[in-house]
Amino acid sequence: MNLDQVRIIAHRGNSRALPENTMAAFRSAVMVGAHMVEADVRLSREGVPVVIHDADVSRTTTAQGPVSSLHEDQLRKLGVPALEEVLTLAIAVNVEVKAEAAIPAILELVHGRTDVIVSSLDVGALEFLRQLSPELRLAFLSGEADCEAVLSRAHEAGAYAFNPPASCVSPRLVEQAHAAGLRIMPFTVNDVAEAKRFFGWGVDAMFTDDPASMLAIL
Repeated sequence: MNLDQVRIIAHRGNSRALPENTMAAFRSAVMVGAHMVEADVRLSREGVPVVIHDADVSRTTTAQGPVSSLHEDQLRKLGVPALEEVLTLAIAVNVEVKAEAAIPAILELVHGRTDVIVSSLDVGALEFLRQLSPELRLAFLSGEADCEAVLSRAHEAGAYAFNPPASCVSPRLVEQAHAAGLRIMPFTVNDVAEAKRFFGWGVDAMFTDDPASMLAIL
């Protein structure tokens, strides 16, 4: 799929129905028809990019301890996939960088891919990425307090998209993003009425834990 046609992004896969950031959740997102999946990436002990949100495995697996202290095969047994495996699926991927140290290994895997967006809350890391790989499509994530500042830096860096929290979204913010040449893709939208309102304001895509429900409104 052309990235410009992406509307519904399955946040950590179909995470309303299945455990987040697992291959089951990603495959389910493909099956329900999501246009893209979002995958959070950190490094295993030996430096392999793996897909898990937290720095510690305790919330989402049966084990405890830092992700960076466990080998890839240990993480795989806990249900944590390697990014390389996620990238084999027939769906576009938003790779969210959770650890700056993962950037070189991520770049190696996504180089030349036209169906991948790389995003992060770490604006400095994205600006570094822009220098390393000018052709890569980048998305700048913001928090609630720095929406307009991050939008400005995304514009200056020639980013592909600006991803603000849903609480920040307004018709004015959508207009500002588009005026800066950016797609605007808010997170995380699970309420159908809110999603309809956002699409009415002109947002380009949105992240959701419930892709099936959001696809039904398109």
